[in-house]
Amino acid sequence: MATTEEDAQKQEEEKAKSRGPSLNSLIAVKRARAWQLHLWPMDKFIVRNRAKLHLPRSYLSKDGEDVQTVYPGTDLNQFVHQYYIESIDPASVPWVNFVHADDVTARRHEFLGPDPRVAGYEMDGGGNVYIRWWDGFLSDQWSGTQKWKLDVVWDEDTMAWVEKTD
Repeated sequence: MATTEEDAQKQEEEKAKSRGPSLNSLIAVKRARAWQLHLWPMDKFIVRNRAKLHLPRSYLSKDGEDVQTVYPGTDLNQFVHQYYIESIDPASVPWVNFVHADDVTARRHEFLGPDPRVAGYEMDGGGNVYIRWWDGFLSDQWSGTQKWKLDVVWDEDTMAWVEKTD
């Protein structure tokens, strides 16, 4: 009986040892796959149901957000890219432009941080979609008004660490 308990304890220790490298690997992959807003997205992310997409006006949504309805079949990556690549008159908004401070025409993404990248999306049960941001220059992760972080949980079916989703 003691051997079974010892074996179980050894397996738990092995799992615990592999958690750190698994989490670091997941973080590295997420950051590498996060796409810069000023470039056309390489991947598609198609919505299946009607949803409300929350688009922050500035870093950590300090200046609020715009909410746009997206319909089934919409590619969120293209929608987000087209929204944030739009020009905006910097004199018409009091937000901080992270790219340049002069009064030349700015693009919406310049108010989100020095290097905003889309790392993914969060969806709640109420049909709301929030963008998960990764800023390559600030090394910061945020969504809406809050910071987010990745975590992993052990999946008994695959016997591996997988991304924890809330």
